[in-house]
Amino acid sequence: MSLDIYTLFVCELYVLGFLSIIMIFAWIGSQYDRVLGFTCLSLIFTLIAVFLSSLRSSGLHFLPVAVGNVMMMLAYGGLLNAFRRLCDKPLGTHWLLGALLWALLCCFPAFYYSLPKRVMVLCIACIAYTAALIQLVWQARDTLKASFWPAQLLLWIHLLFHLARLFLDTAVPSTQPGAIGGSNFSVYVILESILFVIGLTFTLLAMVNERMQVSLKHASLHDPLTSVWNRRALFNEAEKIVARCRRQNRPFSAVLFDLDHFKSINDQYGHHQGDLVLIHFCDVVSSLLPAEGRFARLGGEEFAAIIPGAAEEAETWCESIRLAVCASQPNAIPYSVSIGFATATGHRQGFEDLLAQADAALYHAKASGRNRTAQHPVTAALS
Repeated sequence: MSLDIYTLFVCELYVLGFLSIIMIFAWIGSQYDRVLGFTCLSLIFTLIAVFLSSLRSSGLHFLPVAVGNVMMMLAYGGLLNAFRRLCDKPLGTHWLLGALLWALLCCFPAFYYSLPKRVMVLCIACIAYTAALIQLVWQARDTLKASFWPAQLLLWIHLLFHLARLFLDTAVPSTQPGAIGGSNFSVYVILESILFVIGLTFTLLAMVNERMQVSLKHASLHDPLTSVWNRRALFNEAEKIVARCRRQNRPFSAVLFDLDHFKSINDQYGHHQGDLVLIHFCDVVSSLLPAEGRFARLGGEEFAAIIPGAAEEAETWCESIRLAVCASQPNAIPYSVSIGFATATGHRQGFEDLLAQADAALYHAKASGRNRTAQHPVTAALS
């Protein structure tokens, strides 16, 4: 069964127009997300390019060959910008190179009037742009768990199609009547482009949605000031650590931290400097935190952690943090920390129970003069 090129051309215009409308509303609905904005721009450029290509049947040459293909190169450039924004990379001028190259080549009659040369350059440009998109998706693979493989598959199919076209398209002008001129291979180009723009549009929507979900999840689990875990995340992670320690018959400890006289730091140096102290403390703890441990800000100047290990290990770790804090003076602001910890002594003890015991130990450390570590059950505080 032969495919009618005119029917495919009309279908492509309809699909591009409809997807452009969908993308415009998606862009507005996403509060003008730049990834969707560049995707929308790419679809509009493609729509214009496809329409201009139909003017060959009217005897025109400049609009379909020069302007139309410049628009197609700009469409690929728009996709490049969309993927670069998805990866949080600067835009630069890369997206204009294809359009500038095509415009420059059209100044030479040997290229401008040669269908084989135009097909070859177009295929090479499509392969280069698609390879760049594949690389960008690969770089974003850690944040695109669900949409990574569909995007890779779609882009590789598109790249291999244009690679095959280099060898299969004879670039002999077609004698068939229809809306688009070009070679006999044009019918397959139109069919593949229809499937590609549909697949890529919805894949990009899925990628943007996944990125947004990852961002929202990160925001819900991290403290906005210090970027460490928050209370909710700590309790979620603590359940996993407790279950693992119980399976391995290993002890674990809950730790509470309270920065000493933090209100006076805010009063004396200002809240901005106080925030810097909080950030500095989190950096100190994070740098000393064991690989299996978890640390979080509970609120204000209060912090908590869970670490696998016996009481001796927990005590050594707490003291290393206390001494590191005492030795540092961020922005010439001296501060100290009081620490209380408790270690599980039985299989029935959970993290919440240990945290209550660590709170009692912390109260003892503060009542004993601050800037010290105390263990539950309370013994002599370490100075």
